[in-house]
Amino acid sequence: MVIVVNSAQKTLILLAGAPGTGKSYTGRIIMRAFPFLIYTPLDMFKEHIYDEIGFDNLEQKKVLDEEARERFYRAVGLMMSYEKQILCDYPFSYKQKPYLKSIAYKNDYQVITVRLEAPVDILYWRQRNRDQEEPRHLGHLMNHYHRDDVLESNTKFDGMPSIETFERRMKDRGYANFSLGKLLRVNVSNYSQIDYSRLVNTLEKIIGINALSINNEGN
Repeated sequence: MVIVVNSAQKTLILLAGAPGTGKSYTGRIIMRAFPFLIYTPLDMFKEHIYDEIGFDNLEQKKVLDEEARERFYRAVGLMMSYEKQILCDYPFSYKQKPYLKSIAYKNDYQVITVRLEAPVDILYWRQRNRDQEEPRHLGHLMNHYHRDDVLESNTKFDGMPSIETFERRMKDRGYANFSLGKLLRVNVSNYSQIDYSRLVNTLEKIIGINALSINNEGN
């Protein structure tokens, strides 16, 4: 299947919001609507380096996280040099903003921030339940991890924050205030009330799609 896109402008979509806002789910909806986007979650780079090197304590994990961010920036810059349309997701904060702003400006990309929002207490218990019940890379949940580690019945997720730590991170890192380029705010307090079709329609207008043709050769 070959997808050809004529777009009014090169676009970087940043799917932002604190942990527990449902960025992965929303990302899948956006990708179904715009299959020409290259989906590049920053967590993918973290998971790769966790498996590649591993860490024995929180300080080592922080070093790997910084390297993962650098790899992410390089990948986004490379995709921009090829004029790809890009969708990234992460709890973006002031830490990533200057780098992404610089890369977008250098490559003449418009930026759209889709920021998912909900009260802190809802997000804390939502992300905690997700981490305990859904398949998730152990490196995100632990302060020590190596590729051969497995989830045991008595595994203690020592990397999971308390509600006080979660709330402090929300405030200090400014997850709920992150914005770069055009801002679209989506209230995700109640998943059943989210109008995803409205979000998709708004994105379509901003991206400025002129044509989307699909050639099913060989399929």
